[in-house]
Amino acid sequence: MLNKAITRLDVVKFFTQLVWEDKLITIDKYADLTSRLEEIGRQLGGWKKGLMTKTPRAYAQGERR
Repeated sequence: MLNKAITRLDVVKFFTQLVWEDKLITIDKYADLTSRLEEIGRQLGGWKKGLMTKTPRAYAQGERR
C-alpha cells in the first residue's frame, strides 16, 4: 500500500512537470507544488524506511500482511 502511494506520487510529479512545461501553470505555482510534493515524498520515504526497519521480513516478501 505504501509502495502504491509512492508510485502515485511519482505520477503526480510527472504530470505536474508536464503541465508546467506546457505553460498551463505559472512558475510560482509549479515551485509551490513541487516543494509540497517533495515534502510528501520525504514523509513517505521516511515512513517506508521506518516500517522496513521494524518489519523487514514483511517487505522482503513484498508487503504481504
